[in-house]
Amino acid sequence: MPDVFAGRFELIDPIGSGGTGTVWRAWDRRLERLCAAKVLRQRHAGALLRFVREQGLRLDHPNVLSPYAWAADDDQALLAMDLVGGGSVSSLVADFGALPERYAAELLAQLLRALEQVHAAGLVHRDVKPANLLLETSGTGIPVLRLSDFGIALSLGEPRLTQHGAVVGTPGYVAPEALAGEPPSTKQDLYAAGVTAWQLLTGEEPPATGPLPSRSNTTSTVWAVVESLIQSDPARRPDSAEAALESLAPVLATALQIPAHTPDGELIEVFDQLPPLPAPHTNLPTQPAAASATPPADRLTPPPRPRPTPPQSTSPGASHAAGRLARRRLVLGGVGLVGLVVAGVVGVLLLDGDEEGGGSPSKVSPSVSVSETPSTVPTGPVTRSPNAQLKVRDPCGWQEAGAEETTADGTRVECRQQGSSYLWIKA
Repeated sequence: MPDVFAGRFELIDPIGSGGTGTVWRAWDRRLERLCAAKVLRQRHAGALLRFVREQGLRLDHPNVLSPYAWAADDDQALLAMDLVGGGSVSSLVADFGALPERYAAELLAQLLRALEQVHAAGLVHRDVKPANLLLETSGTGIPVLRLSDFGIALSLGEPRLTQHGAVVGTPGYVAPEALAGEPPSTKQDLYAAGVTAWQLLTGEEPPATGPLPSRSNTTSTVWAVVESLIQSDPARRPDSAEAALESLAPVLATALQIPAHTPDGELIEVFDQLPPLPAPHTNLPTQPAAASATPPADRLTPPPRPRPTPPQSTSPGASHAAGRLARRRLVLGGVGLVGLVVAGVVGVLLLDGDEEGGGSPSKVSPSVSVSETPSTVPTGPVTRSPNAQLKVRDPCGWQEAGAEETTADGTRVECRQQGSSYLWIKA
């Protein structure tokens, strides 16, 4: 794999891996910012169609993480997204166990707001789960959730890429009617949101099959909303994400107390889980000039605080908390990096036949431009730095046609078609 993808994205280090590709921390030379670059490694038609679909899902919402640009280079393709370093909701639950109700309600509310935006765009996500809910680095402040991984999202009424009888999703989060072969619907996303909230409140993994264990002794508003979302009969679930939010409103009316603590007294913190930039990239700015995911003014969080030192106590609760903190730090040095950004993991439960099957592919109308969505790029002119590795008549990708760059000696070049190839030609 080249170090510089399509002459634009400088791949720095891999930070995640999934079923459809590898996620790199990358430097976007055009926008001069760090990003997460998901490089597709599967080459069969269905995966490429899903890739094209995903790159087109550019939803402007502070709780949605969607691609802001894409590129293709030979037989590989890349999606560029914001770099989110606070881990996932899955890692948060693994670190702290069951979360306080008000803290869990905050995360559920942000997820429902994200789904409200997604569903309003006529889409069904189909893989809502804690591993696909990424967290901004907010320290001990209010958490900021980003719904990610639209690789198997489906536009309502659009032909499906899977064979009839195949269920796409992650076992445990797939709604009962989807398992029964019903077509995708927004209420299936709501069911998965309910399972996710159940996991936040219990700290437990949902069973892969069968109903969730009953919590008959819970009477709070948060639990009532969760119970409504995980109803096996979709008709008994809320009509929409907005309706579920309205039911949660009495809880959200009370401000989340920050910093928050687990029931055993451990401080809940979402800290930066990305490793230091390797040489020679250590001087790159770690934040873009204009953040695309800034929460609304009433949702801004205080800057991350220093990681707390476990209290020196012999009490069972304190010992338990200290043990979890130590385990969390060990995980960060190893496999904890997997899934920190959009990992492209597509969980597929096949009930009949192969996932892609025969049949004709769906009609997809991709945007062939690599121009960024206006809401996700810095405002004002972009200053391009000379590309030291670029020379006149170097090959470029078809998707870069019309783009301009500067070589190391200051020559302005433009990507133009030359016969059947595309080359960087003097502008």
